Amino acid sequence: MALGDRINLRPEFETTKLPCDGQVGDLIVLTPLKEGEPDPATDGSASVWVCVKADLDGRPALWLRVQFDGFATCTAPVAPAAQGHRPLRRG
Repeated sequence: MALGDRINLRPEFETTKLPCDGQVGDLIVLTPLKEGEPDPATDGSASVWVCVKADLDGRPALWLRVQFDGFATCTAPVAPAAQGHRPLRRG
């Protein structure tokens, strides 16, 4: 049963190295696996990265890894989102 639209970011296979070029907002998925290779890791081997500073004048782009707070499958409802974040403060 489909729940709606999905976006699939095709991974960069067989690499754990980010590109030196990038524009702010670029997303990339990296995996050390070959295309079609089963993932033996319990929680998966792929990682998602977002470019937060573009490459400029020979300086490489700056990428930050997206960290997730949980995991799920289609066999059960998802857990509520974590609410234990510290309040944001100005400064």
